[in-house]
Amino acid sequence: MKEIIMVMDDDPVYSKKFCNQANKLYGKKYTFLTFANLKLMRKYAEENKVESLVVNENFIENLDDVKVKSFYILNEKDRKLRREGKKTYVYKLQNVKLILDVIDSDLNKKFEKNKGKVNEECKMLLYYSPQYIKNKYEIVKRLAKLMSKKKKVLVLDIDEFSNYKGNVGLSNIIFDYKEDMISEEKLKKEIITEKDIDFIKSVTYPEDFNVISNIDLANIVQEIVKLGYDFVFVNADMSFIKCQYLLLDADGVVIMKDKDKEIIDMFKAYVKTENHFDYKKITEFDVGKVDKVYLSAFCKYLLKSKEN
Repeated sequence: MKEIIMVMDDDPVYSKKFCNQANKLYGKKYTFLTFANLKLMRKYAEENKVESLVVNENFIENLDDVKVKSFYILNEKDRKLRREGKKTYVYKLQNVKLILDVIDSDLNKKFEKNKGKVNEECKMLLYYSPQYIKNKYEIVKRLAKLMSKKKKVLVLDIDEFSNYKGNVGLSNIIFDYKEDMISEEKLKKEIITEKDIDFIKSVTYPEDFNVISNIDLANIVQEIVKLGYDFVFVNADMSFIKCQYLLLDADGVVIMKDKDKEIIDMFKAYVKTENHFDYKKITEFDVGKVDKVYLSAFCKYLLKSKEN
């Protein structure tokens, strides 16, 4: 699960630079969010699971009701690291990396105690397109069927209209997550098998996605990745906002493309500007070439990528 770290300084320029540097160095492990308003910061922490808050000492008197597990207080006077319960005082006027290293070291020690089973060999592939692809889900299932001959594959669907009124699937996982009751046993109860492929279907109602953020969705997918599969294929809808953090977390991003090349090029140009996004993860899939030979060749490519 990708932990959330909030950042708030009385200098918004510093906060932004801090987050930019943090995402470059530790963006694969944590999500860093910057805030310029105490009220909004407090509200976000109340509604989401936040690990830590990095905050200027000028705000220290207003932290008592902030719902986070730990605080890192930025001060400009004392160079010595000092700890007081949940609060750790760090020297602000030093290289940001040194501050981040302290946070990362603390969290590593903490998580080591409660380390769960993680399948580091599992590859999460996000099948995404900024344009409408009529048979996209069927194509993903066909790829999963071919891949399942050699590897253990789970297909997770996050298209909000594909499981309307279904009683098994992602909605149950979302509400377990919100109640902090997500577990391997509960996740496995939502898996169905059809034609030798394991699936977790999407939400019961589209509005069920409204109770979680895009960061929460990425965290849920990280829990699913731990279930012991070789591949988790995530079938996404067209919402970029929903997939924003999944794009960062994915081991590979398969861009499904049709005839409208301009939309794909615009999307690729945009993500290329994102400093913390690994552009090399992108692979294009031409839905106009869906035949057995093309699908088989693509699966061989995916298997080769797993070996690297």
